[in-house]
Amino acid sequence: MRIPLSWLVEFLDLDGILAEEIADRLSLQSVEATVETFGIELDGVVVGRVLDVKEHPKRKDLLVALVQVGEHTKVQVVTADRNVRPGDGVVLALPNSRVGDRCVTKREFEGVTSEGMLLSAQELGLEEKSEGVLKIEEEIKPGTDAREVLGFGEKVIGLDITPNRGDVLSVRGLARDLSAILDIPKKEVSAEPLEELGSLSIEIEDEDCHRYRGVVVEGVSVRESPLRIRRRLWQCGMKAINNVVDITNYVLLQEGQPLHAFDLDKLEGSIRVRSARAGEEIVTLDGEEKKLDEDILVIADEKGPVAIAGVMGGLESAVTYETKRILLESAYFDPKRVRKASKKLGLQTESSYRFERNVDIERVDKAQDIAVGLIKDTAGGDVKAVRDVYVRRYEPKRIFLSMGKFIRYAGESYKNDEAKRILSALEIPHEIKRCGIEVLVPSHRSFDLSRDVDIVEEIMRVKGYDSYPAETLKLPSVGRFWRDELLEVKKFLRSKGLSEVINISYEDTELYELLGLERPTIEIINPLLSTQRYMRSSLVPSLLRTAIFNENHYSYDLGVFELGRVFLEEGEEERLGILLKGKVRDFPQKEWEPYDLLEMVRGLGEMYGKDVHFDNAEIGFLHPHVQTSVLVEGKKVGFVGKLHPDLVARLELKKDPILCELDLKPFIEERLPHYRAVSKFPPVIRDLALLVDKNLSVSKLLNEIKSQLGDKVEDVMVFDLYAGEKVGEGKKSVGVRLVLRSLEGSLSSEEVNSSIEELVRRLRERLGVEIR
Repeated sequence: MRIPLSWLVEFLDLDGILAEEIADRLSLQSVEATVETFGIELDGVVVGRVLDVKEHPKRKDLLVALVQVGEHTKVQVVTADRNVRPGDGVVLALPNSRVGDRCVTKREFEGVTSEGMLLSAQELGLEEKSEGVLKIEEEIKPGTDAREVLGFGEKVIGLDITPNRGDVLSVRGLARDLSAILDIPKKEVSAEPLEELGSLSIEIEDEDCHRYRGVVVEGVSVRESPLRIRRRLWQCGMKAINNVVDITNYVLLQEGQPLHAFDLDKLEGSIRVRSARAGEEIVTLDGEEKKLDEDILVIADEKGPVAIAGVMGGLESAVTYETKRILLESAYFDPKRVRKASKKLGLQTESSYRFERNVDIERVDKAQDIAVGLIKDTAGGDVKAVRDVYVRRYEPKRIFLSMGKFIRYAGESYKNDEAKRILSALEIPHEIKRCGIEVLVPSHRSFDLSRDVDIVEEIMRVKGYDSYPAETLKLPSVGRFWRDELLEVKKFLRSKGLSEVINISYEDTELYELLGLERPTIEIINPLLSTQRYMRSSLVPSLLRTAIFNENHYSYDLGVFELGRVFLEEGEEERLGILLKGKVRDFPQKEWEPYDLLEMVRGLGEMYGKDVHFDNAEIGFLHPHVQTSVLVEGKKVGFVGKLHPDLVARLELKKDPILCELDLKPFIEERLPHYRAVSKFPPVIRDLALLVDKNLSVSKLLNEIKSQLGDKVEDVMVFDLYAGEKVGEGKKSVGVRLVLRSLEGSLSSEEVNSSIEELVRRLRERLGVEIR
């Protein structure tokens, strides 16, 4: 929002106060503010009066105008605007003048010399788009500098308003805040109040319209606005349209109350404020057709909607230069309802911007009275009807701020006189009591004053936060032991030569579909990127993206892990993902192998005292012969395997990634430690060559051996694995070393042989194992 300093002067005595000082004080004590200088660079541009107009002798699309630019100075100008008439006041760039970054010189148009250029509002930087030259009706002495007439060079205060401060979205509101901050009195700006009269039917059918006031003015003459009104609109960044519409925008800027003018002759029957009906449509003032539904509040007549409440009027009932009778609307619509309509229709206007941030329901009539006065002054006409339907009257909330609470926030007590001055300047009704302040929340602050701390903020910010002494915060220091449960996991994996990576949790579905993984189901309502709409349900796509990124940057050897969360319908899971690819080191050279990853998983189990086993797996995106499931305490918690060769090719990876993903909860769940006595007797070691089915998991074989031998077995390990012609098709030979030891005494050969024979018999029965 932009407000010219000259407009603020009408509400405050700002003599001797610079715009820069005002902006600084506002930024520290109210809203963020900056200072701009209005207008483009003008040099040699003056106001002139058209004396005569004639046709160009050769060009039918041009006129030749004689323009007075001084008491005894006249110039001839060629223009393409065929609406220029004798008596028009115009803005003229003389030869060798400057208009922004453009230089104007004499030009010849097929034998006729143009000694300058008549300027439009667009060429002067006043409007983004305009038609025809800028005309000035006021009597201004020809030759007057256009900068002075147009207000160029004036200081304009730019405001960045936060959503809770709708009370400063007007000249009056900003002046009220500055009055308190600068401790200067306000000037009263008002109009003669209008009493209800005449006949005007207004029906409010929806409770989201709290107040609706209509005024009928007949006999108006719609034309261009006076320069003083247009200049104010230009300085605030708004386009001038005609005197009636411009006045509604003028009052919106001055009072913060949106208004709308209807051509009364284009309305039929009574005015109704209601919810739109399914299937209804309206062509808005911007020429766009909008489809409506029950969520949208509309103003309607007997035929249908004529305006979208609080957002934009309809084109069919718009005020034009032919309009003679107008209905002027001033209302209060529920902020949430207006915002919903604005977002749904993709329309944000100056009106909706203010209604969304709350307008002053108690000034609905006063702002309209000011507008009616201006319309009568500039467009003529008589007030024929006034009707105010106030269905939900404002009830001020009562708030009590205790002195003790103020001290807890401010560090000191307030002075009664100072608090009274501040609250009075902010027009907040209050009563200073013995132990605090009782406040009645005024209608212009009903949107952001709801608790006692809000009153604390008002007093402190207006006084100035820098006026309060700064003290070091003193809090009792209480130690608290903090431990990263996963720190040991990180240390262990780093010791294996891995680096930790952190990926964002947002994903698209491309890699999930390529890998054959179930698509993520947790969708983000407002994603930062449309391609990252889902919360990930696996770490594998994130790790593969890391590998692809590194390869694209010529880093082909990788050993990384990620400790992160995945998001499922059942809740969140803490998981560990590992990706190995390429070389472990160069000297001596060693490549990462699946067994390296298996060893790391075993190491994690040992670190937490958990039994880790491996079993067959059938995971589609992994190599069919290089994959295994990971089990902890008999429960499947993840997998280890090499990426399928087809996927390696499709992802254009130069080296095959080895992947692992584990649910960490079974690893880190605490349990009572299990201790085992150390035998003082010597071990007995036996090697067995077992012939088993080729598809039998070695891990399952070892687990079965441990189960059958019970406490007698101290360790079981594989020392040889062979599959070939010598053992037959569909078979493999597994060399197993058994370490047997007893806590009770030395094991005899007979005891060991008997245990081995029993073991082989049971393995034959359960798994079809034979001694080779």
